[in-house]
Amino acid sequence: MMIEKLIVKDAVSGFTERESHSKALLNTDVDSLLSYKLRKRKFNEMRKNSDEMITVKNEVEQIKSDLVEIKQLLLQITQK
Repeated sequence: MMIEKLIVKDAVSGFTERESHSKALLNTDVDSLLSYKLRKRKFNEMRKNSDEMITVKNEVEQIKSDLVEIKQLLLQITQK
């Protein structure tokens, strides 16, 4: 089913067409859509990087804890 589009007489910022059946305004501002997608991609990359940094931080903390435990065990062994 092909949607028929009607041209809007007084276009408003990207809304230049109407769907003929429901008369709904159609947003045809492609630049804004691309800008939105770019912002969303950057946000997702930042969130992914943040999650990776938290994972690395947790792993470093675990390694520190393990080293402290190993050090304590070595001190116990050398004192005996």
